[in-house]
Amino acid sequence: MSAVASEPASHQKVGWFELFYDLVIVAAVSYGSHVLLADPTWSMAWQIAFSMLVMLVLWLLTSLNNNLFPGDHPWRRILTLVQMLALVIAALSTGGSEGLPDQLGFIALSVAFATVAVMYAMAGHSHVSDGRDARLVAYSSALASAVLLTGGFLPHGSGSAETVTVVGVLTVGVGLAAVPLLGPFIGRLCALGQVDDEHLGERVGQLVIIVLGESFVSLVSALSGKAEIPNPVYLVLTFVVVFAIWTMYFSSVVPAGVPSRAGWLRLWLLGHWGLMFGAVAAAVGFSALASVPFGDEGTSASWTTSPLLVVMASLAMLTWVSCRAVTRLVVLHLLAGLVLAVLAIIAVTETAGGVNWEVAVGSLVVILDAVIAVRWVRPYAPVTPAGAEETRPLGTDPSPS
Repeated sequence: MSAVASEPASHQKVGWFELFYDLVIVAAVSYGSHVLLADPTWSMAWQIAFSMLVMLVLWLLTSLNNNLFPGDHPWRRILTLVQMLALVIAALSTGGSEGLPDQLGFIALSVAFATVAVMYAMAGHSHVSDGRDARLVAYSSALASAVLLTGGFLPHGSGSAETVTVVGVLTVGVGLAAVPLLGPFIGRLCALGQVDDEHLGERVGQLVIIVLGESFVSLVSALSGKAEIPNPVYLVLTFVVVFAIWTMYFSSVVPAGVPSRAGWLRLWLLGHWGLMFGAVAAAVGFSALASVPFGDEGTSASWTTSPLLVVMASLAMLTWVSCRAVTRLVVLHLLAGLVLAVLAIIAVTETAGGVNWEVAVGSLVVILDAVIAVRWVRPYAPVTPAGAEETRPLGTDPSPS
């Protein structure tokens, strides 16, 4: 059985160019936030969620290429730069009539997946005896690129038939690359122990920080040019809630590391998609609510605790995957999610509206969850001397029984 690449003797460090590549994620997430703020509807939210999924598939393909085939290769830098440009153009096509034409977005995505195909083809050529799986990704990405390219020449319009065609081509194209990636490719990588888990965990953690940082970008953008802060409460809540999410993620999910089994790794990646989308949507909601005072019915009616619900559900999944068990920390996140779901239902069915109290209460629920989680996990406790640490599942009481 052939390996994708020889197992590294030591964990590689994240390169500066990898961090430079993440800048395009900042641009894509920022524009997606702008579009959702201008059109805070369920249909646009689903469109942004799917756009983030496409972005994550491309990001994961590119990051795994660096992970499995380390080295500062000029050809990879050039291909990555081309992909970054294509991703920006594709992001600008999000938003229907307000953005670039859909045809241009399809062509840009086709170029982006083509760069991935060339990356893995080059890697497979460099590792002749070990590159079978790399060539699989190269072929699937090339096929995805070809399908997406056809979307650039299809008729686009506002009719239901055109919409179904566009969605169908986009789903098939992205699926042709995502299914082999998340299916046999990751399965073989985990079976052979080829993933540099520390490198991948650090890369995903950096991506989470970038997405959380978008909260502050959205807030500043929403409040820029105003003579005063219309709603200081939500200004403060934005900072505290983002810090709460950061604390829960980096104190319970990150320390457990990247799952080594394929099934757990797939769930781990899926949970990060939900976490990032929920964080972006929550950031947009807080920015919108900070821009109007309590009682503004026009704006408050569009926002509920649904984004925070997605965040807590994703954290519950990630904690469950990290612990490999339903610990009390998982139950805590699920209970917080249940409260947020009830608040979202109240916000949707409430006829009076216009007070925004549901989102404020939901924010307090998330903050309380973080406080309890930190008390249980104790990330700030003094470090036990080497050789004397006690191994325990995350979310369990560290005190002796």
